[in-house]
Amino acid sequence: MTRTAARIASGAHLYPGPDGVWRYHLPGDEFVRITAPAELLAAAQRLLHGAAGPAPIDALEQLLAAFDERGLLAPPPAGRPQALATVWVDGDNPVAEQVARLLQADVRVLTGPADEGAVIAADLVVSCAGWLPDARWRQLDTWCREHGTPWHMSYGEGRRWYAGPLAVPGSTAGYSDVRARRLAACGVPDELRAHWAYLDSTTVAPPVPWPSPGAAALLAGLIVNDILAWRDTGAAAAAGVQIGFDPATGELTRHPVLPLPALAEPDPQDRP
Repeated sequence: MTRTAARIASGAHLYPGPDGVWRYHLPGDEFVRITAPAELLAAAQRLLHGAAGPAPIDALEQLLAAFDERGLLAPPPAGRPQALATVWVDGDNPVAEQVARLLQADVRVLTGPADEGAVIAADLVVSCAGWLPDARWRQLDTWCREHGTPWHMSYGEGRRWYAGPLAVPGSTAGYSDVRARRLAACGVPDELRAHWAYLDSTTVAPPVPWPSPGAAALLAGLIVNDILAWRDTGAAAAAGVQIGFDPATGELTRHPVLPLPALAEPDPQDRP
């Protein structure tokens, strides 16, 4: 792709100031004045905003090359757009409702418990849980790997909520990777397994403290932003990251999750 097919970087601006001198602004309050003919800069502005007009191509290419070195041009796409016609949303709760609502304008949304049939029918699955459904998610992760279906996830733990990562089979980390890394980092992994087993089997767990409508919308928005970014570019907005959210404080945390190498068979007690 030639630079004359470029677009301006997200959050950047190229414009003439009140003194008639052109400058550009980058996020972080970086202002840089530019010495170049106003007609050339106006042509660059039109081009970078998607409305190219007549301009001397060689001079424009040189100017855009200088802009590229300074971070004013958008980087090339990280991947390629993905087919995404149908999304299956699993969960009967405020987060799932918000995810379905936000996605409806862009894709066909189906709802209900995510079984193997749902994994086969959908281009992508979103499972919005309350307390962590470890056994069910291990099974869902297996089905998604076997059928090549990406899936996103959210759940509550303690007073925090977690979203992601978006699991793309053969490409990014999935629930099995998140689970294995949590066990490896925990000082008492047997207790963590026992807690998950309790959440899987009990009927007397405390009710899930579902977030407020605003907090549920924020969590759903993070999930939907990931999904639509992946559809448009082939990479999730929070690629390879699990996001934590505390509704009480508004704090957001990011936990990178890398896929684990397939070096050995899993522990029998960790099979779905």
